[in-house]
Amino acid sequence: MELRLLMSGIAIVLDDAFDPDPVDRSLNDHDLIHEIVRLIEQEWSTPFFKTHRIPAESMWSNLFKSASFILLDWRLWPKGAATLEEHGIRENLEFIRAAIDYSVPVLIFTNEDPTDIEGHLNTLFPDESTHGFVFVERKSELLNNGTLVLTAISTWVAENLSVYTLKNWDSLLQQARIGLFRDMYSKNPNWPAVFWQTYLQDGVDASSALTDMINDCLTGRISADAFESTIFTSKSAATSVSLEDFHALLSATCFLVNVSENEVRCGDVFKSTRGRYLLNIRPDCDCIPRDDNSLDNIELYVLKGKKTKPLKLYNHVQRAHGQILERIYEAIVFAAGDEGSIVFDFRRLRIRSYSELRSRRIGRLLQPYMTTIQQRYALFMQRQGLPRIPDQT
Repeated sequence: MELRLLMSGIAIVLDDAFDPDPVDRSLNDHDLIHEIVRLIEQEWSTPFFKTHRIPAESMWSNLFKSASFILLDWRLWPKGAATLEEHGIRENLEFIRAAIDYSVPVLIFTNEDPTDIEGHLNTLFPDESTHGFVFVERKSELLNNGTLVLTAISTWVAENLSVYTLKNWDSLLQQARIGLFRDMYSKNPNWPAVFWQTYLQDGVDASSALTDMINDCLTGRISADAFESTIFTSKSAATSVSLEDFHALLSATCFLVNVSENEVRCGDVFKSTRGRYLLNIRPDCDCIPRDDNSLDNIELYVLKGKKTKPLKLYNHVQRAHGQILERIYEAIVFAAGDEGSIVFDFRRLRIRSYSELRSRRIGRLLQPYMTTIQQRYALFMQRQGLPRIPDQT
């Protein structure tokens, strides 16, 4: 794992040593952060956005969207200013929380006692044994005779698998994105309009179709061997996961909870007034308004379903291969967010208008899980019944 490549991109450094009008310039000029940033710029070819204070909150979104990582000096206020210190700590924590929401690693390089900073971070992460996307280190520990010492950061990245995976994935996605748009532009600078007009002629939702096409092309271009297996299989990475946490992880991979009310798609799941569930299996191309019809008037083809108990579901699991054995007339959604596991019945197809269900949507089943259900439902509709196998066999 090469840290230089993993943390590549534009960085942000917030340190009062970059104050253009300090109270004591001699202290600021000799602060170690100048040498640390100079060496990172030189060795990593990393451009820095340098500021002596936390920017206005209105700027955070644009900063976080572009930042590869953030270097933060904890004390951005004068020493001995108790009122400013209380405000500064609160502002630091709010800034760190916002950065983490954008999955941007925050490296706190400080002259203060790291233990004190860890105590403040514990108020931000009370339920976490580690602070995930936040690393704390004294500035003096990062330099040795004018040389950067980043061993601790490398270890931290390797042990925080979310950070490692995110930075690797960002790099892969960026390479794929650059290659895709460069190739498309070389073929025709107006390539998005070419596809857009084709989608309109086909009578499908052009925005959705263009998005799907780009995503499919990116998937095909992304390398599949970017992650180092030793990092994920090391003893430090080994962890036990509770059944509840494991279910939540599976749900995050296959079920989207927050869905806009201004669209409806195949895979949308609704909860009926009687506590049952409805799964829309109508294709996306039929779920868009046409001929001046409103979204509310779209008719959805929904399958009825109901919750199943974990123990009952366990009896369906093929233990040798970790697969759920489903009857030909049913589909089991193992992890539907907080709703748990739901069994949908192919024999119970209903037609409902979106206006009836708009306020009852609980989420959307993602691909490839929804594609599998569509395929199995198509097989069910054209099934040929076979004689029962005699019990004597």
